[in-house]
Amino acid sequence: MAHQIPTARDVLDFLNARLAARGLPYRVEELSVLPYVNPMWLANWDAPGLATAAERDIVDEELREARWRFPQIVE
Repeated sequence: MAHQIPTARDVLDFLNARLAARGLPYRVEELSVLPYVNPMWLANWDAPGLATAAERDIVDEELREARWRFPQIVE
């Protein structure tokens, strides 16, 4: 069985569950995903909808956790 690369939906579900668990009003509706898997295993996605969130420390912590769990995704 081949290893399956996670999808953007996996990240959206994870981030939105984490944000809800922290009682934050933000939900991520879409991600910006690069069209390739980065050979350096840097995250190939971003959540631009969270860029203006007021609780930067909490949001950044959740983004770091999501990028650690899902460094490479497909759409």
